[in-house]
Amino acid sequence: MRRSVSSIQSCFTAIAEDPHSYGLVHLSDALTLIRQRLLVLLDYAHDRQCVIDSMPVPVIGFHLVPGAASADHWREHGAAFGRVTTKKQTIFGYKLHLLVTLTGVIRDFILAPASINDVVVAPELLGSHHDLVVFGDKGYVSAPLAAALQEERQVTLLTPLRSNQKPARDPAFIRLLNGFRQIIETVNEQLTDQLGIGRNHAHTFAGLRARLESKLTAHTVCVYLNRLLGKADALQIKALAFPN
Repeated sequence: MRRSVSSIQSCFTAIAEDPHSYGLVHLSDALTLIRQRLLVLLDYAHDRQCVIDSMPVPVIGFHLVPGAASADHWREHGAAFGRVTTKKQTIFGYKLHLLVTLTGVIRDFILAPASINDVVVAPELLGSHHDLVVFGDKGYVSAPLAAALQEERQVTLLTPLRSNQKPARDPAFIRLLNGFRQIIETVNEQLTDQLGIGRNHAHTFAGLRARLESKLTAHTVCVYLNRLLGKADALQIKALAFPN
C-alpha cells in the first residue's frame, strides 16, 4: 500500500522488524498482489477517465486521543489530527486517497496523514500514471498542479473553479462533473457501509494496513466477479451477497 509523505514511508521498515507484525505484512503484500493482478485482467480498470477523492480513516476517537495509550504508536506511524470538511468534523488518523475509474474500479490509492490537504497528496497519487483525464472537487483546485500534471504525465486535471475565479465554468460542465463524482461517492459509500472500512478495529498500523488492503481488494474482486457474470452494472456488489 503506497502512502504519502516520506516521514511515513519508514514505518514499513519498522513494521517488518516487529515479529508480531510480520504475518500481517505478508498478508498485506499478498492482498496487494491479488488486487494488482485483477486490475490487469479487469477491462474496466483500463478506463482513461478517472475521479479522485479522499475519505477519512480515523484510528482513535477524537475525544479519546489525549488519554489513549496507543496514541504515540499511531503518531509514530503518521497519524495526525485533520479536518474532514464534508462531514464538518475533526478526526485523528489518516485519509485514504482514491483514484477510481468512471466504471467504478479502484485503480490506485494512498494513505496519508489526515492533516495533509488533498491537493498536496494528488501529485503522488497520480505520479505513476499517465495519459488520463482526472476529475476532482474544489479540494484539488490548483493551476500549478494542473499544469505540472499535464506537462509531466499528460494527465488532465479538471475541477470546478472557486467562486472568486474567472471565467466561471460552463453549467453543463458542472453538471457533467457532478455526475462523474457520483461514481466515486458510490464507491466510498460501498467501502464504508458494505465493507466497513471506516470502522477501525486495528490496534497497530500493521493491522490497519492489512485491514485496508483486504477491503480494497474485496471491492475489486466484487467488480471483477460482476464483469465475469455479465452484469450490466459492475458496481452492484451487494447483489453478490444478497441476490434477488
